[in-house]
Amino acid sequence: MGLGLHLEAPRDVADPRAFLEGLAEIIRGRGDDPAPVVEVSAEAPLLLADLHPGAEPLRVEVHQKKVVLEASTGTAGPGYHRHVCDVAESLGVEWAPADDDTDETGWWPRRDAHDLEDAFLDQLGGTVARILELVDRGARGIALALPSSHHFQHDGAIATQLGPRDEAWLRAVQADPRAGIDVFPWWGAERDAAYYRGLALSQMWTDVRWRAPIREEESALLDRVVTWAEKAHGLDPEVALPWRAISELYEHLGEESLRATRAHVKAQAEKPRAPIGYRRRPVRARLSGGWSLEIPGELAERWEERGTWVAWDAKRSVWFTSLQVTDDQGRPSPDSQSTLSSLPSLTGDEVLELENGELRGLAAFAEDERDGETFHRLEAQAALREHAAVGTLVYTDPADREWALSTWGSLHRG
Repeated sequence: MGLGLHLEAPRDVADPRAFLEGLAEIIRGRGDDPAPVVEVSAEAPLLLADLHPGAEPLRVEVHQKKVVLEASTGTAGPGYHRHVCDVAESLGVEWAPADDDTDETGWWPRRDAHDLEDAFLDQLGGTVARILELVDRGARGIALALPSSHHFQHDGAIATQLGPRDEAWLRAVQADPRAGIDVFPWWGAERDAAYYRGLALSQMWTDVRWRAPIREEESALLDRVVTWAEKAHGLDPEVALPWRAISELYEHLGEESLRATRAHVKAQAEKPRAPIGYRRRPVRARLSGGWSLEIPGELAERWEERGTWVAWDAKRSVWFTSLQVTDDQGRPSPDSQSTLSSLPSLTGDEVLELENGELRGLAAFAEDERDGETFHRLEAQAALREHAAVGTLVYTDPADREWALSTWGSLHRG
């Protein structure tokens, strides 16, 4: 959803990196919750600041004789839009007077709360109207304000960052957009119980892996989520919270505390409901080269420096790299079989072939012994015209052989 802020400041910056590092320190020093994650690019005069898990990063770029700040705010809500404007004001930059391209909500020049909310409601109403046209034609699996990097499975008509919504919800929002405020994690002006509830829910639905943490970042995420839930409850004991899910997170953390005990007790009294979290199901990860792969939602993920994508848990891992094959004159490989033949030979014993339309593939199983433990490996390759994908799937339990085959079999391009 496309609302946002665009600010410019005429300024001749002698040392762009030093200038942006100074802005980064201001943003980090504001004491906001969640703590901003701010990076300054070493290759370009660009600052990226993640201010809220339900929003795209704020960007500050240094151009010739001007500084530009941009932020898309439509996914997180009016509260986030206000926050971005506050951050922009705190940077000590003399922004140029507002014009029609600065802020279509009107908040930056006028600070009118009604206009701000109306802009978000108008945007939501228009978006839902377009979604309903697709639903009426039979479309399902639609995502609203979710990252494009993953496609989540769900039972609703659409997926939002605060959970799936059914067709009845869409019809209600079409009739009155205010019925859809519940998909924005930060609607109000204050950091109140609703604010912390929105933070917790947005992370539970999209980022939490529903298992014991296997790295420090996961432990930190679970701790943030339960802490936000605790803050929401402290600010308003009547605020609706998913206590079963919160109790489960404490169990994954192995935490024995007063707050954990309270969550367990409240979970026992909670009515049964569908569990929270898209990552309880398989997710389709969009990878490099236009490829995508369906993996268990609980797998951790990272991109390595050389463009290799890795997903893993305690017993399984998936490694993926893509490339484009050309001949000596730089011309694209003429067909899928030629591309596949140009790749290194597989080292496994049991070679399997795949043919699906233009797609061609090979896979082979192998085993390694390390420290007395057997690691099973599926080496795999695929080609679609000049586009190639190379993967390795490793597992310790022989029963996961079919998992490895079905995971690589889910590979798709386009």
